Amino acid sequence: MNDVCLNCNATITPGSTFKLPNPRKSPETVAYVNFIHEANYPDLCEKCGPGLIQDAYIIIDRKISEQLEMIQARIVDYPMFTMSWLPASIDVRFKGMITANVTVGTGFFSEFSQGFSDFTGAVNVKSGMSHKVNKGEAAARSILVEKAMALGANCIIGVDIDYGTTANNAATINMQGTAALVSNLEALVHIDELAKAHELQQAYDRVAELRRWSAGQILATFAA
Repeated sequence: MNDVCLNCNATITPGSTFKLPNPRKSPETVAYVNFIHEANYPDLCEKCGPGLIQDAYIIIDRKISEQLEMIQARIVDYPMFTMSWLPASIDVRFKGMITANVTVGTGFFSEFSQGFSDFTGAVNVKSGMSHKVNKGEAAARSILVEKAMALGANCIIGVDIDYGTTANNAATINMQGTAALVSNLEALVHIDELAKAHELQQAYDRVAELRRWSAGQILATFAA
């Protein structure tokens, strides 16, 4: 009696001179596909499995993109403080200094437009240098927050921002601070802001988990 795939009924074979091989997928791979697709495939082989496996990775990538979009939109919810000291009642553990350095180009016409706007007293934050500096600040903040969360911190204290220009008139934004883990963060921020920060951390943890899955580490979980 031929060995067949329980999903598509294709014959499981090592192949021959005139026939392509059709090996059975491992139980770990089947469990992975079922987990991602929320399905219950009894078996998979080389004939029916590759498409489902590829779709599983596409699903993971889409979930990662969705979480990253949410994080980017809510990066301002991460607690950041310019003060370099905290009240004595705060239980804090410092994780280390973090920095973010961003350069944004401007160009002659942006410089000319910005100079004219400054001359007339109408600075347009949606174009020219102001717009690019604002984008640079947002990028620097995102970098700083990602570094802080990667260190296991739940806030950044002593935040400092410096601005500068390069020889070709590009704007530079340098942001730095100290990543810290505050066990009683509710003493520093409002409960609503604390909830938002917690949701942001959960989204970051979810991205880290999904990236491990995409790298194949999830298969080791099913093999355990």
